[in-house]
Amino acid sequence: MSSALAIEPFSPSAGRRPEKTEAILEAAGQLFREQGYGAVSMDQIAREAGVSKATVYAHFESKDRLFATMIQNGCSAYAQGIMPALTDMEDVRAALTEIARGIERFLLAPKTLGIYRVIIAEGPRFPELVRAFIEGGPLPFRKMLAEFFEAANRRGVLSVPNPVLAANQLVWLVRGPLYLERILNLNDPIWGQQSVDEVVTSAVDMIMKGYAPDPKP
Repeated sequence: MSSALAIEPFSPSAGRRPEKTEAILEAAGQLFREQGYGAVSMDQIAREAGVSKATVYAHFESKDRLFATMIQNGCSAYAQGIMPALTDMEDVRAALTEIARGIERFLLAPKTLGIYRVIIAEGPRFPELVRAFIEGGPLPFRKMLAEFFEAANRRGVLSVPNPVLAANQLVWLVRGPLYLERILNLNDPIWGQQSVDEVVTSAVDMIMKGYAPDPKP
């Protein structure tokens, strides 16, 4: 099974200082989360990063390319963090639990929530944001997770007719109650309280039961 992302993380060209790249990405992310995509200029990003505007453009030819790189880097780092679970088939339940826990950690991270709010709010006006997000995050991760289910099929530990659909289902099972609570800043008893462990365990149980292999005769 492949253990590499379809979209490689940004790598600065020779001669460019990685710390400047990181400073630009960090500054851009903070400004996008605080002010939205449309309101932020490359001049603002340069000032926040403590570099010149020319330096920003030397690293990123446009604001949408900067945004896309920020998404790719964040999602690549997250995916690499759960790679051992994606490639471990010794205990499929344990692997799924680590994957689900990693998904939950990523989705509930303040930076992830902030960027998602930007995409929802400004995506209709800036379709390039939506494309950058989909191509940099959900698509490559869905491919990796589908490959995990395909490998589980080959090993006979799960029976998954549609690995891509199963990948989407796992993400949405994990995403469910806690993600909505955080994205909307809910703090209302009427919504109820679920723990990460409860959500993860339930999601894994549903996948394991729903895609259990047929009993051998």
